[in-house]
Amino acid sequence: MRKDDYSQEDVMLEFALASHDDSSEDEIERYAKAKLAISNEESVLQWWKKWSINYLTLSVLARSLLGIPASSCTNERIFSATGRILEERRQNLGDDIVDDILFIRNFKKILL
Repeated sequence: MRKDDYSQEDVMLEFALASHDDSSEDEIERYAKAKLAISNEESVLQWWKKWSINYLTLSVLARSLLGIPASSCTNERIFSATGRILEERRQNLGDDIVDDILFIRNFKKILL
């Protein structure tokens, strides 16, 4: 696994745990107060890589979220899962119940 290959859950967990640290709060405050600009010659991902020394936690989070490829695979999986939930015998389920079932299934995958 490469250094940049973090799962979204790993990054969120790392960010959440690090957020309780004073240095992370300082990092967020420093970033918010800084007057930094991105040039037209670099991408947002390149910018975060360049500034990762100063904003380690934020750069890991940003590169993880910004590095998600544009794909319809997730949407296809959600529609497929919804289709399995809404079989003939469950067609009368309300939207909120279907949302709850999908949420619980996805949450279980994260925990396991």
